[in-house]
Amino acid sequence: MQSLPVAITGMGAVSALGATAPALWAAIEEGHDGIRPIERFSTEGFSVSLGGMVPGAGSGDLCIAFATTAAREALANAGLQIGPGGIAARRVALILGTSLGMHVDGLHLVAAEVARALGIEGPTLTVSTACSSSTNALGLGRDLLEAGLCDLAIAGGTDELTPEIFAGFHALGLLCPSKCAPFSEPVGTTLGEGAGFLVLERGAEARARGARVLATMLGYGLSADAYHPTTPDPTGAGVARALRGALLDAGMEAEGIDYVNAHGTGTAANDAAEYRAIEQVFGERVARLPVSSTKSFLGHAQGAAGVLELIATLCGMAEDKIPPTLHYEKPRPRSPADPVAGDRPRVARIERALCNNSAFGGANAAVIVGRAEHVAPRQTKAEVLVLGASAVGPHGMDLDALGAALAANVPLRRRAPTFRIENLIPTADGRGMDPASRYLSAAAALALADAGITLRGAKRDRAGLFVGTTRASTESEREFRESIRERGLVRLSATAFTRMVLNASAGTCTKLCALKGPTTTLTTGEGSGLVALIYAALHLATRSDVDLLLAAGVDERVSVEPDAHEGEGAACLVLGKTPASETSKTVRLAGFGLAGPGDVEEATRLAIRMAGVDAKDVFVMPDVTPVLGPAPGAAAMFGCAFAVASILRGTWEHVLVPDPGGTAATAVVFSRKGAA
Repeated sequence: MQSLPVAITGMGAVSALGATAPALWAAIEEGHDGIRPIERFSTEGFSVSLGGMVPGAGSGDLCIAFATTAAREALANAGLQIGPGGIAARRVALILGTSLGMHVDGLHLVAAEVARALGIEGPTLTVSTACSSSTNALGLGRDLLEAGLCDLAIAGGTDELTPEIFAGFHALGLLCPSKCAPFSEPVGTTLGEGAGFLVLERGAEARARGARVLATMLGYGLSADAYHPTTPDPTGAGVARALRGALLDAGMEAEGIDYVNAHGTGTAANDAAEYRAIEQVFGERVARLPVSSTKSFLGHAQGAAGVLELIATLCGMAEDKIPPTLHYEKPRPRSPADPVAGDRPRVARIERALCNNSAFGGANAAVIVGRAEHVAPRQTKAEVLVLGASAVGPHGMDLDALGAALAANVPLRRRAPTFRIENLIPTADGRGMDPASRYLSAAAALALADAGITLRGAKRDRAGLFVGTTRASTESEREFRESIRERGLVRLSATAFTRMVLNASAGTCTKLCALKGPTTTLTTGEGSGLVALIYAALHLATRSDVDLLLAAGVDERVSVEPDAHEGEGAACLVLGKTPASETSKTVRLAGFGLAGPGDVEEATRLAIRMAGVDAKDVFVMPDVTPVLGPAPGAAAMFGCAFAVASILRGTWEHVLVPDPGGTAATAVVFSRKGAA
């Protein structure tokens, strides 16, 4: 079946090249980069002093300021307004990608503030997969539109270059003393900052209102390297899976791609691995394929990198030009045959372009865009089944103990149990893992065991992990901050820095459990785990590059007080399209709903309607927080694990798990397979 793909009808950018999208492209046209000496903070003691800084940026919360400015430009560019006289505010979704910013606590609050400034009242979601965040956010925006969960999606990313981030990359030895020269000399990256947003609409509706369609989103792909916290898989296999996933999603062959905007950080490990991936996917044609990196102009804008690079690509497509790789002097090993070297764009007509990004934690994301006239095949939706469940928390490590604790209805005032992760995953080394990584990896291993699934060979490439959480590991954050206090920024702990990204625990889990398929990490504050579950269900039901997705929520306790009534731990569900065995009892994820902050009634209505059941026949799962303690990312997922176990035991046939959420309300309905 063919349909009009999601249309891109507006774009806005704040970058080192200026405060608008036209300013970004004008600088590229003129061959001017935005890399300059850093003045906002001191670089004394560092061997590097350059950054892709937004010119004229003041003080305050720059992540929010950048994002609000870029999103407003995107809306104006699309000719849209939100609220009276425009699109209903509750039907607009904001999907914001960000890496670290200044928000270790409450990363979702950045998106909440941007939504408030724009008057958005619909689902407000934050994707945090480090430097692939905004690319992933664009894909999620597409999925929400196609699922009918919003009528307009504003998707993109924002990040600020802070002293801590600069020092962390410096400690890892990744920064270049001169301007970034991807695929060339000298080796190393230049950090940047900024924000970019695209306005996404369903294609038919955009055309019906007479919108100017800038391009169409034809497909996107996600993958996990499952290799190392910061270093990409040197074979390029992880990136190649994301590229192939995007091509499959777009229903096209690699021959249909005319240009690749590469992640192209300039570092030795990234550039070589990425180009190996491109060679694997494009074969002999790679010798004639233009592959450039706009980080040579923008610097590495972290969580905003992907969307800013896509905006540069879209501007080039509109002018029949390809953005060049600036500062390219001579090739390094594994350099593109055609890096579009030079200081001016190349004249060429691009019908379809692919943009790729990779990140700490091994999270890869790629997106394919095409000219407005292109159409794309849509997959028939598959039934999503729950094949296994687990819960690791204050109750213990099994579902029977969870049920007993909830039945007793007595608050538990202890931490998750101490356990050796090596007993569950023999390849693990618990000495180097923070609690969040241990809880998540244990929950994933237990859920796979509950499903009776062992991942071997090619099955690992088709199994992924979607995680909802609220913050980076408390233990890792304390280690990071302590290293700065004791040694100063110049000598901070590089190891602790790598664990400060929100997706660090997911990266560890994908490696230990050999989950090499799609991966993402999201947050909405309260209810983050349920958002991850809903996204996993959307992804699994409509794609041909994945067979299994683990959906999990994880929290690590913040307080160090032993008697603090705080929840922690992880809960995980294994989702599949077919039963693990023909004789196994199976639970369906029958329905789900996603709505604006606090609008749990709307989320519940959508979930019950999708499930096709009568509300009076559905048992409503009570809040588990009074027993297990507050655990914003994991609490609702504990409820889901208990609901699945209860259905399998015959206690109920249909269970609703609602959550009013932080920046998005959610609800899911589980049903016994075959139940009316």
